[in-house]
Amino acid sequence: MDDSRIPSSTVDRALVAHAALMTLLGLLSGFTPALAKAPRAALSAHTIGVLQGALLFGLAAVWPSLGSGRVVTAARYCALVGLYANWLGAQLAAFWSASAMFIVHRASMPGGAAPWMEGVVAVLLNLSALIVVMCVPPPRTSRLPCPRDA
Repeated sequence: MDDSRIPSSTVDRALVAHAALMTLLGLLSGFTPALAKAPRAALSAHTIGVLQGALLFGLAAVWPSLGSGRVVTAARYCALVGLYANWLGAQLAAFWSASAMFIVHRASMPGGAAPWMEGVVAVLLNLSALIVVMCVPPPRTSRLPCPRDA
C-alpha cells in the first residue's frame, strides 16, 4: 500500500494523551468522596477532571490549526499547567478540607486545614487562571492597511 496517499493526522497526539490522563484522573476522583474530609469538594474534583479531559480532547482536535510559534507554545503550557493545577487543587482541597478558595462548599466543609494547606490549594487554584490566559488571542503583528497605501 502506498503510504503517501494516507492523509496526515490532524490531531495533536500529545494533547490527546493529556486528555486521556486528565479524564482518567477525573474518573478516579469519583472514588475519593468516601476518603475525603470534604466529600462534596471531592465530587467537584471528579467533575472538574472529567470536564477538563473533554476540553483537552477538543483542544487536541483544533490545536494543529493554530500553527506554531512562541505564542502557541506558551498557550499550550498555560492550558496544561492551568488544567492540571485546577484538578489537583480541587482534589487536595477535598482531602485537606481547605475551604478558603471554595466559596460554594465552604459552609459544608469541616475545619482543620493547616494554613500551609490553604496556601497550597490557593496557589493551585489561582494557577487555573492560566486557562483564561490561553484563550486570549495574540496581538496582531501586521499593521493595518492605510487608505493612502491603496
